[in-house]
Amino acid sequence: MHSVSRMLAASSSAPNSQQQIAATTTPRPANWRGVSAGMLDATQAVACGRLEQAEHLLLELLEFAPAETRAWKLLAKTQRELGHIEDGISSAKRALGLQNAPPKRGKPASLTIARLLWQQGEHGEARDMLELLLSSQPENKQLQNLQQLWNSGTAE
Repeated sequence: MHSVSRMLAASSSAPNSQQQIAATTTPRPANWRGVSAGMLDATQAVACGRLEQAEHLLLELLEFAPAETRAWKLLAKTQRELGHIEDGISSAKRALGLQNAPPKRGKPASLTIARLLWQQGEHGEARDMLELLLSSQPENKQLQNLQQLWNSGTAE
């Protein structure tokens, strides 16, 4: 989870001109392909009985998407099947906590994660996260510029 902290810290110090925003690359591991692809890979690994591989894929996915309830649920099931009972219980509790989170709490939002989503082609989710960030920081010029850039269809 340390890389998520570094990513969140990086998001608050990013430049604010449109050219700088476009030129800024979001840190990510070479194996990060997005939540959808990660879940598909993990689900297929489970279906084929490759539980260790599924556990590894899910842990990588959760490093960059720690609020992904579906991943925590599948991880809990996979860990229990591997005999990692305590880890499975911990993952199930995490999934339950996310699932039962009060509606006011909202989704966690990060500019860096929004950029990752955008780069992975998950534009709707990226725009939603950017909207959430803007709702709490309406005067933030960097967020406004990025929203304008994404709404114009310009790739980052």
